[in-house]
Amino acid sequence: MTFGSILLLVLLATFLISCFDWTASLRERKMIEQGFERQLEQFAELIVPQSNWDDAVEKLDHHFDADFADSNFGEQLYTFSGFTHSFIVNGDDAPIYASKAGQRVATTVFEPFAQVSTALLRQIRRAEAARPPIKPSADRRMHVTKPIQATGLAKAEGQIFIVIATLIQPDLGLVVPKGPRAPVVLTAMPIDKAMLAPFAARYLVKDLTLDLGADPHFDKIRFRLQSPSGEDIAFLCWTSRRPGAMLYRDLKWPMLAALLLLGVVGALLIRRTRVIVEDLIQNEKQAHHLAYHDQLTTVPNRAKLFTQLPILISAIGDKYPLIAILCVDLDRFKEVNDTLGHHAGDDLLKTLAARLQEAVVPSEHFIIARLGGDEFVLASAVQDRAAAESLAARCLDRIIQPVECDYGRIDIGGSIGVALIAESDADPSAVLRRADMALYAAKAGGRGQVAFYEPEMDDAIATRRAIEESLRASLHGDAFHIKYQPQVGIDGDVRSLEALLRWTHPTMGEISPAVFIPLAEEAGLIMAVGDMVLRRVFAETADWTGLRVAINVSAIQMRTPGFAAHVMQLAAHAGIDASRYEIELTETALLSDGPATSENFDILRRLGFSIVLDDFGTGYSSLSLLHRFRFDRIKVDRTFVSDIAHNAEVAALVSAIVKLANSFRLGVIAEGVETEEQRDRLIAAGCTEFQGYLTGLPMLPEEIEERFHAAYPARLQA
Repeated sequence: MTFGSILLLVLLATFLISCFDWTASLRERKMIEQGFERQLEQFAELIVPQSNWDDAVEKLDHHFDADFADSNFGEQLYTFSGFTHSFIVNGDDAPIYASKAGQRVATTVFEPFAQVSTALLRQIRRAEAARPPIKPSADRRMHVTKPIQATGLAKAEGQIFIVIATLIQPDLGLVVPKGPRAPVVLTAMPIDKAMLAPFAARYLVKDLTLDLGADPHFDKIRFRLQSPSGEDIAFLCWTSRRPGAMLYRDLKWPMLAALLLLGVVGALLIRRTRVIVEDLIQNEKQAHHLAYHDQLTTVPNRAKLFTQLPILISAIGDKYPLIAILCVDLDRFKEVNDTLGHHAGDDLLKTLAARLQEAVVPSEHFIIARLGGDEFVLASAVQDRAAAESLAARCLDRIIQPVECDYGRIDIGGSIGVALIAESDADPSAVLRRADMALYAAKAGGRGQVAFYEPEMDDAIATRRAIEESLRASLHGDAFHIKYQPQVGIDGDVRSLEALLRWTHPTMGEISPAVFIPLAEEAGLIMAVGDMVLRRVFAETADWTGLRVAINVSAIQMRTPGFAAHVMQLAAHAGIDASRYEIELTETALLSDGPATSENFDILRRLGFSIVLDDFGTGYSSLSLLHRFRFDRIKVDRTFVSDIAHNAEVAALVSAIVKLANSFRLGVIAEGVETEEQRDRLIAAGCTEFQGYLTGLPMLPEEIEERFHAAYPARLQA
C-alpha cells in the first residue's frame, strides 16, 4: 500500500514537472514572439521622422540629393540607430542610393537584399495606391501623413537582417510627391549580439542566440524567423528556465525521504509549486513593466504613451469633452548636470515626475509619461480651457518650487506647452507635435511660463525652418556683415570697439542676433558662424592701430576641443596682434569648466588675447568664476544699467560690482547706456567705461575708418 502510494506520488511529481516545464516554455515563447514583433515596430518608428518630412520629398523625390541622403539616412541611421545598410529606390523600384556602415557605396550592395525588398515594395506600393492623394495646403497648416511601412527578414552577407521599407512622404504638406510613385527608403539592421543583448535583458531571457541551422536543439526553445515568402531562414534559441527541473533539484532528497515522511513531502511539494508559479507570474509582470515604464522615474515611457494615448483620445465626446496634452520641460536642466553632476539631475527628474502626479486630480482619465531627457508629457481629460489652464498652472507652480536634496538647494524653472484636443479621431503624433510647438513658444517667450497651441504656430515653425535654411545658405554669401560699436571713457575718448554680427535676410530684412544665434546653436551651425566672424573681424581690423576690438565667443565654441588652436591659426594667417583683441565670454560658456573649456581659456590668454566676462551679475556663479578664471575686464549687464537711474538698490549693486572688480584689479565697462542720467549714475558708482547708443551707434568698417582718420589720425594706418 505504501509502495503504491509512493509510486503514485513519483508519477504525479513527474507529470507535474513536465507540465510546469511545458507551461513555462509556452509562456516564454509567447512573450519572446510578442516582444520581437514590438521590437520591429520600434525600429520602424525610428525611421519615420526622416522619411515623413517635406524636406525628404524635396531632396529625394523632386531632385535627388545624395549628400542629403548621406546625412539624414546613411550616416544618421547608422550612427544613432544601428542600421548598417540604407538604400533608396526610385518610383520604378530601381536602387539609386546605397550606404553601408555610414558610408556611401555602389548600388551593387543592394543585390543581396533584392528578393526581400521586392516583397516589401509590393506591400508599400499597394498601400501607396490606396492612400488618398496628397494636396498642398493653401493656408500652410499642418498636413500629417500616416507612415507607410513594411518589415521583413532577410538572409544576406552570411547574416540575418531586419529590413524595413518606408515610403517617402511629406509631413506638413508643403511639398507634395512628384509622381504617383514616391521613392522608398530600405534600411537593414543585422540581428547580432549588439541587437539581441538588450532585447534579451528586457525580457529576462538568458543565452539568447541566433541559429542559422535547421537542426533542432531539443534542450532549447526555438522561435522561427521567416522571410516575407514564409521560408524559415533562422531561429532564435534560448534555454528555458524549466521550473519543473528546478523543482526536481530542490526536492530530490525530500522525495527520497518520502518513504518515511509521505505527508511532509506532499506539503513541501504543494508549497514549492506555489512559489515557482508565483515567481513565473512575477517575472512576466516585471518584464512587461520594464518594457513600458521609465526605469529612473517609474512613470510610463514613450511606448506606453503611444499605447494609452489613442485610447484616451478615442473616448472624447463619450466620457469627457476635451483632452489637454501638456509637454513639460525643465529650464536649464543641462546646467544642473554640468555643475552638480548627473546624480543631482536624476534626483531632479524623479522629483519632477512625483510633482506632476501630485498636480493631477485623482482620476482614471490621465497618463504621465517621460519622453526622454527632461521632457515629460501629461495627457488628461478636462471639461474646458479654463480647467486646462488651471491644470497647467498647478503643474508649473509645483515645478518651480526649489528642490532640497543631498546636493543642496536647487532652484529650477520649467516651461509648459498645452494643446487642447476635441477630435476623437485625432492622430497621437499630431497632437503631441502641437503641444511641442506650444512648448517651444513658451521657451521663446522667456521660459517659466505656459503657452497654448494656436494654429498660427504652424506658420511660425515653417518660418523658423525657412530661417534655418537661409542661415545655412547665407554662410557662403554676403548677407552677413560686421558692425563695430565704440566703447568710450569718461572723457569721451574711444578706447575699444565691440564687433557685432548683423544679418540682412533677402525677404525678412534685418534679423536680430537674439533670433538667429540660438537657432544656429540648435542647428549645429554656431561653429561655422563663429569661424566666419573671427575671419572677417581679423581681416577688417588687421591694419587698425590704437584701438582694441572685442569679439563674442559662444559657449559651444569654448567647449570644443582645439578651438583655441584654430583661433591661433586664423590669427597667424591674418597677421594680427592678439594683444589688440578681447574675447567676450558669458557665464554659460564657463559653467561646465571641463578640460576643453579650461584648455581653450588658458591657450587664448597665452596667445595674448584679453578675456572679458560678459553679462556679469546675471548668473548664480559669477563670483566663483572670478576665482576660477583670470579675467581682464567684466561687463555690467544692461539690465542693471536700465534700472540704475530710478532704483537706489540697483545703483548700490553696481557700485558693489565696481568695488569687487577693483579688488580683483579688473577693468569695468557698462553696456546698454542710453541716457545722460544713466551715464552720470554709473560714473557716481565708479564706472569709467561705457558702451551704448548714447556713446556711439554700431558702424560699418568703412565708417569706423572714416571717423577715426578724422578724429584720431594716429590710430589707424592708411
